[in-house]
Amino acid sequence: MPFDPQDEIFRWGPIPGRFLYGSPFIEVHLGIFKKKYNENWPESIFLLKNGQYLWLNKAKDLEIAGRRVFIRYLLSVSERQKIYSEWLKIVSLLNELYKKIELQNLSHVSNPALYKLWNEFNNLYIKFWTSGSIPELANYGSIGYLEENLQAYIADKEERIRALEILTAPTDLSFYQEEEVDLSQTSDLTEHQKKYFWLKNSYSGTKVLTVSFFRNRKKSLPNNLEREIDKKIKLTIQRKGKLKEKYGLPNETLDISEAITDGVSWQDKRKKYIFIASHYIDLMAKEVARRFGYSLIDLKFLWPFEVTQIIKGKNLHKKINKRKKGFGFQFFRTFKEFSSDETNFIWHLYEVKNIDQKQTYLKGIVVSRGNGKKLTGRIHILLNPLKVSTFKQGEVLVAPMTSPEYIFAMRKASAILTDTGGLTSHAAIISRELGIPCIVGTRVATKVLKDGDLVEVNAEAGIIKLL
Repeated sequence: MPFDPQDEIFRWGPIPGRFLYGSPFIEVHLGIFKKKYNENWPESIFLLKNGQYLWLNKAKDLEIAGRRVFIRYLLSVSERQKIYSEWLKIVSLLNELYKKIELQNLSHVSNPALYKLWNEFNNLYIKFWTSGSIPELANYGSIGYLEENLQAYIADKEERIRALEILTAPTDLSFYQEEEVDLSQTSDLTEHQKKYFWLKNSYSGTKVLTVSFFRNRKKSLPNNLEREIDKKIKLTIQRKGKLKEKYGLPNETLDISEAITDGVSWQDKRKKYIFIASHYIDLMAKEVARRFGYSLIDLKFLWPFEVTQIIKGKNLHKKINKRKKGFGFQFFRTFKEFSSDETNFIWHLYEVKNIDQKQTYLKGIVVSRGNGKKLTGRIHILLNPLKVSTFKQGEVLVAPMTSPEYIFAMRKASAILTDTGGLTSHAAIISRELGIPCIVGTRVATKVLKDGDLVEVNAEAGIIKLL
């Protein structure tokens, strides 16, 4: 194994996911990213079984690699603007390609034309992931860098953590907020549906939302939505200004925090375009599946280049059936594909061990204090965000981590608790948008807490107490 299970392990997931959507990220970091930026992710393990992703790193190695990328490519305004502009040009090219795909009846194109279209998309998508990986990797080293800078101005650790929460809060609208504002203002739901049909896409699948979905959502939106969002953003800016004044923070510190929040906003936009891309991946993959005798789910066990092999006539049924039992990869310094037995062994090896099931309180990292008051609520463990219909208003959401598809449960939650995460995690960003308490990094919330448990959430101290 590339790292000792006794070390502090960074875990991303488990969350629902299909390999075809995530595989370009791995392809990029097998060499393309390093060739372009002379940096790379640390040694990693990526596992897939039962329709779920689990990503593993040695936490310290990830922080070191992330810090290098943050300092080199995100901290400099000119450097990050240059890379971000490059990335936006690639997004623009992808959007042009989507129009081309929509204008064609894929069932009528020839095999060579389908092959060309699939490769044209994937070549662009690799470039999208290459530049778009900068903010994600930088994210994992940025918070420690900012905290070290703050030590010279804020001696008390608790005060420093509160300052980090304020300084890393984004002031841009997330793509979910943009959609809600647009929906609240529009009178043309047909046009709105064309723009946001992908809103419930995820790493595990796609769904085309109908006009009636948006019509029903529009009824539930408050009349003063835009004003309330604008008020929260202004409050965030004010809190940052007061913090600067209180501790005499220099421009250098504010430059670091601005680089972090720009990176967070960039990542949010990237998720939006990933979910849009997934729709077009499915359009093309469905045609490949229909034409060559596979199911769409079958193709989601493959790399994009393996889908290309199918179009060229290669039979991959045996490989797909093998991967359905579980598979994974170790990569960067070496590359190895894991069998289903190896995948199950590694998955279990790096699980959190020695959990005290009788413990009556948990502690984690406070990333959003909400109104700063303690609250009580009933636990709802949501391992699959697609089952949001079971989540009730006012419940305390508990998950291994959150990803964009959790948003519809998060909007109903009175508080959010996760096993993993930090100040720039998805749970942190969205909870601050919503103004609700959020404690991440509990390590064992999904293992110790049970559905229906009554808990007290203290988002000042980062403590969850069973009642």
